[in-house]
Amino acid sequence: MVLKTELCRFSGSKIYPGKGIRFVRSDSQDIHAEAVKKRRRTTKKPYSRSIVGATLEVIQKKRTEKPEVRDAAREAALREIKERIKKTKDEKKAKKAETIAKTQKTQTKSGPKGAAPKGAKLGGGGKR
Repeated sequence: MVLKTELCRFSGSKIYPGKGIRFVRSDSQDIHAEAVKKRRRTTKKPYSRSIVGATLEVIQKKRTEKPEVRDAAREAALREIKERIKKTKDEKKAKKAETIAKTQKTQTKSGPKGAAPKGAKLGGGGKR
């Protein structure tokens, strides 16, 4: 393998590529090759920590559970949520029916809607 080397015009030594050695040319100008630095990546060390609402022990326990157990627990939780939603909907329906029944009772007691009281009209409106 052949490397392209240059000679330092000041000292006459060989300059290998990528070394970035400063040398002075015969016409007295400073030139330096750019040294390429290797970037070191920080390696991320894997570690576990707890999440809000679940400690590390709970997370490890769930991770080691069998999938069947996990699925059964999930289905039970979903069933409980659905029952709770159904219960609240039933309560809302009952409340709504109760308010409708009350409003119908009050309407039948007060008489027909839009009936104006009889008597003389008050207020002016005549021409002068």
